[in-house]
Amino acid sequence: MNKSMQYLKTMSQPSVQSFASLGYDFSGADCNIQNICDDSRAVKQGDTFLCMPRSAGQSRDYIQDAITKGASSIIYIGNDYINSSVPCLYLSDMDDASVFLRRYFQTEQATTQCVGITGTDGKTSVAWILREALVKKYGQAWSSGTLGWIEDDEHVHDLGNTTPSMLTLHHLLSAADKQNIPALVMEVSSHGIEQQRIAGLHFDAGVWTTLGHDHLQDHGGFEAYASFKSRFIYDTGKHGGTVVYNHDQPNVYKRFKDADFELHAYGHGLYEHNKQTDMMTWEQELPGLLRLAYQGEEVVVEDIPVGRFHAENIAAVAQILHSHYKLNLQEIARLLCGVTAPPGRMQPVNAGIWQAFIDYAHTAEALQACLEGIRPITHGRLLLIFGCGGERDREKRPAMGRIASEFADVLWITSDNPRHERPEIIASEIEEGIPHPYPIEVHLQLDRKQAIADAIASMNGDDTLVIAGKGHEAYMDIQGERLPWSDMACARQLLHQKNMGQTSCI
Repeated sequence: MNKSMQYLKTMSQPSVQSFASLGYDFSGADCNIQNICDDSRAVKQGDTFLCMPRSAGQSRDYIQDAITKGASSIIYIGNDYINSSVPCLYLSDMDDASVFLRRYFQTEQATTQCVGITGTDGKTSVAWILREALVKKYGQAWSSGTLGWIEDDEHVHDLGNTTPSMLTLHHLLSAADKQNIPALVMEVSSHGIEQQRIAGLHFDAGVWTTLGHDHLQDHGGFEAYASFKSRFIYDTGKHGGTVVYNHDQPNVYKRFKDADFELHAYGHGLYEHNKQTDMMTWEQELPGLLRLAYQGEEVVVEDIPVGRFHAENIAAVAQILHSHYKLNLQEIARLLCGVTAPPGRMQPVNAGIWQAFIDYAHTAEALQACLEGIRPITHGRLLLIFGCGGERDREKRPAMGRIASEFADVLWITSDNPRHERPEIIASEIEEGIPHPYPIEVHLQLDRKQAIADAIASMNGDDTLVIAGKGHEAYMDIQGERLPWSDMACARQLLHQKNMGQTSCI
């Protein structure tokens, strides 16, 4: 168990209870639950092992491993009977398991409100900015997602996945409730929805940011992927939650328009596209400024991060503050003034005169939004470095190559978490999307550090450099190993050397 999970458990762990006290009976003597663990590798003497739905063979192996390590009881989710030498509670599905966890963690009457953020792109930024605004309003708020569990700017804890396991999320809700945290903002991924990791959590509000192409190989295509996003939003709305959606996203708007039931849904969109609609509209006249309008009233939000997509994400936050938290535009403008971008989202490198940004964009839609946001502040060339991850959505590779050729001036195709794929194959599939003859200057450099070095060496004072794809990530996934890596650290070092007048960057 990592330190983050140990810390979370100390904050969330309830008093020792028995199965009987929670209303459950099973064959054999009742026993106390000292600690629940959902990873057989981490089981310790006296733990209760929660076996998630698996194939019968896998479940038997995991349960036997847990018992060997000292598990005192088993909670098994599924209908297949598995012989166990220790007391075993059978729960039919994830919904039943979530009921058990709500009882165990005593969160059936939790006062912490859960706000879920789903979408292909924008989840992390919306969650980060909404948490910042709620902290200003209420003094404290938490968020969880790609960056981990965020108590505040100084206390960020790694939880492994954008949407952690169901057990971890119930730990998180329990800890928030015990600490009287008014709001827990959660990124909700397609995997988290499909695998029912969010089962048992009541979402008071949900935000749908975008719908593009990502993780399609895991879900069986675009429509299946979109259906998981829809399921979360519809479930939130059906249970009385407020729903906010991006009206300018055709794929998102279509699913609201076609819904055959009433939702408490509130859209937001760019003013020039939605002049006649009764929704929150926004426009960005200058970088760092955002104008919000609703029913004839207007406010200006100042000192926001650079980039059109940041303005769009802040508009989503404004709409949830207005529609769910019932705040007026003046109060919303006060709360959003000075909000920051999360790490790795159009994050400036801050290296003297040089204008360079680190961004997490790893889909075609996100890359286009990033480059469109950077172009207005670029007076020279727009230089771009990116690659695509191995063993992920091959069809987005040529699409990202095409976007790069349309919106950048110089491109370096490089490596980005190749995993077990050959980087040169990934690069060739990116290159397939670039028209021939090349409309821009294109370089192939699979060594990511060398690609950054070459780009920085070529920079003029009025150029802008974007290093896309990895953002906040602190590793490179190569052949099953996560090797230490940071785009930010590399760029800072090389730009510092350029500032010092060194001609060699490596």
